[in-house]
Amino acid sequence: MKTTNTLLVILAALACHDRSPAPTALDADVAGPASLLSPGTSVVLRGTILTPDGVMKHGYVAITNGRIASVSDKQPDIADAVGINTAGIILPGFVDLHNHVNWNVLPRWTPSRRFADQPQWARDPEFAPFRTAFNSLASYSCDMNAWGELRALVGGTTSIMTTQAAPCIHGLVRNLDYNSGFYGSAELDREHVFSAAGFHLPAPSDPIGRATFVQIARFLIANPRYEALALHVAEGTDALAEEEFAFLQSQALLNPKGVLIHGISLTPSDFTMLAATGTALVWSPRSNLELYGATADIAAASDAGVEIALAPDWALTGSSNMLDELKTAAAWNRDHLGSRLSNRELVDMVTAIPAHVSGIDDEVGTVRAGLRADLIVIGDEDEDEGDPYRAVVEATPAKVRLVLIDGVPLYGDPDLMRRLWEPLTLEEISIAGRTKALATAASGVVVATLAARLRAALLAEGMSLAPLTEDPR
Repeated sequence: MKTTNTLLVILAALACHDRSPAPTALDADVAGPASLLSPGTSVVLRGTILTPDGVMKHGYVAITNGRIASVSDKQPDIADAVGINTAGIILPGFVDLHNHVNWNVLPRWTPSRRFADQPQWARDPEFAPFRTAFNSLASYSCDMNAWGELRALVGGTTSIMTTQAAPCIHGLVRNLDYNSGFYGSAELDREHVFSAAGFHLPAPSDPIGRATFVQIARFLIANPRYEALALHVAEGTDALAEEEFAFLQSQALLNPKGVLIHGISLTPSDFTMLAATGTALVWSPRSNLELYGATADIAAASDAGVEIALAPDWALTGSSNMLDELKTAAAWNRDHLGSRLSNRELVDMVTAIPAHVSGIDDEVGTVRAGLRADLIVIGDEDEDEGDPYRAVVEATPAKVRLVLIDGVPLYGDPDLMRRLWEPLTLEEISIAGRTKALATAASGVVVATLAARLRAALLAEGMSLAPLTEDPR
């Protein structure tokens, strides 16, 4: 990490998340035999591995006590290790630095027009029913969070922002803002967090709000206990969006901890300033295009040397998951960037780069000995046409064969999951026409029960529950 015993921080203004007790998404009646693995048992995964040094065909990843013990092209000699031929591509789990998890229970919104800035669509009558429904479901916030994390998990995400500081939320995937698991306990994880995800820099007409914003931002930048400072900035195409960046620059808030989300209106000279100050960018193309008809100038950002991560924003106007967002980025790369980004660079934008810019790359983000075993297995290693990075970019959630977090297999194809769990601890679910299995004993989530509760709550608001996956087209 960039610093010690620190947390990833999202900073914005006017936090208004509901923090009251809510029905838990964790079902106490989840029971049955636990994992087939004894404590301390090593697992060795075989497949095509995407390592920091490139592709290792038919390699082996050994996992012991939740961490990667070795990565090699020969089968490791580990006594009593459980060997699994994944027949797929092994890579780091996706790190999602821009999502609004609870909103992802709502169905997709397709605006009838494009907007110039965030306040415009937030006040638009078309959006009002979604906001009303979301606010009315406040007592279901933990269920909503669980569904949003499940949507992320089936798309290969192992770390996400943004969740809430509620006892019932301990992370189906790794919660980077409140419960990352990197610091020894949930209390330590939550010790120094300021979270106001989804909110923005106060308007120029609110000088007191801006002064408070600057004061808090400077404190967090100076405090070595914080990994990163993620800000929604320049979300739009008008002067208001550009003014936000100018204000940050005037207050010397661009810094190596900085992670700017959106950056649609930024110019080449703005990106030069980002690079000079070590500030990164989170790119969310699908939501940008749906709402504003434009997205960040990735060519200029890349030319300037800015580190660029990729993330969906939310499923209402963005992608359902990171795999779908990869496809949007790949299409934009092909149609508007002259294919300047390689498939490997696109995959890095959802793995190594977000881990690095958020200061957690000494824990996750690459397949490297010593890191935590947050891994996913995708597709068929014999069908990658010589480019497994391309196979990942083109994969759908149906191709996600296995997801492990801290070495614990949470989700995947039933044949692989049954090698690691007793059948009674697995719940089968349908994803993109394929049967998958979720380890209820590890996740604490019973999907059928969770979905039934949310469907009933949303029906009362005249809304349907968003599906776990959608056709990315």
